[in-house]
Amino acid sequence: MKATVDCVHCYLKQAVSCMRMAGVDEDTQHEILFKLMDYVKGFDRNATPAENSTYAVLKTYELMGIDDPYKEVKRQSNDLALELYPRLKRMLEEYEDKLYTALKIAVAGNVIDLGIRRSFDIEGELRYSLNTGFSKDHYDTFRQKLKNVDEVLFLGDNAGEIVFDKILVEELIKLGKRVTYVVKDGPVLNDSTMEDAIYVDMDKVARVITTGSRFLGVSFNHMSQEFADALNKAPLIISKGQANFESLEQYDMARGRVFFLLKIKCDEVAKVAGVALDDVVFFTV
Repeated sequence: MKATVDCVHCYLKQAVSCMRMAGVDEDTQHEILFKLMDYVKGFDRNATPAENSTYAVLKTYELMGIDDPYKEVKRQSNDLALELYPRLKRMLEEYEDKLYTALKIAVAGNVIDLGIRRSFDIEGELRYSLNTGFSKDHYDTFRQKLKNVDEVLFLGDNAGEIVFDKILVEELIKLGKRVTYVVKDGPVLNDSTMEDAIYVDMDKVARVITTGSRFLGVSFNHMSQEFADALNKAPLIISKGQANFESLEQYDMARGRVFFLLKIKCDEVAKVAGVALDDVVFFTV
């Protein structure tokens, strides 16, 4: 997915969110934002929104002199989700198709995205996800493909949300699949890192690796050889969240192999995905 003109104000909005999260005073916010405007002018319009957003966010960190403004919020999100974890497991037992239900629980966690939204309703999102389901749903295709593979690569998204993902990972393991869960190599917005994976015990149920960079989504120009090998060799991939969708949907390697699991939070993403804003989806291209 290529960046559009509507992506530009989102870069700046994310920068403002970072500064407010860090407690930067308003005068300094204006100074940093004006510098950032000049920086954004040089962005590649053919790059993905996720790639350009990363440059904007990391430049904001540099100008603030703060490397992880979301550190405390990520911990709070993880703690909140861990408190919900026993209830999520009980909810899962109420449904016959536990894999399908685990997918719905996992996508409900996608609402925990403080990089864009400053408030969220976990209870409401769970009800919506379980009762309404996916507006674009390729679960039957996924289930058929899953029967023929031994391993699944899972591209994670945010802190807090990682606990919801763990429910899904555990169901895949019960089906006899090996799971590799992917996190960021360093802090960027509220994306999960290895620190978050260890904090929620994801490393005790799956192999956890990093992308090798701090870039949002998947940056083919900024990844470790370990992640590149995993991405190229994985027979089946679950891709969580918008940044991963923005990064991968246009590539042939995603066709019928990468299943995108996310809540649609952006009009431009909605257009590309062929769905409506606020839909929850599970599909391949």
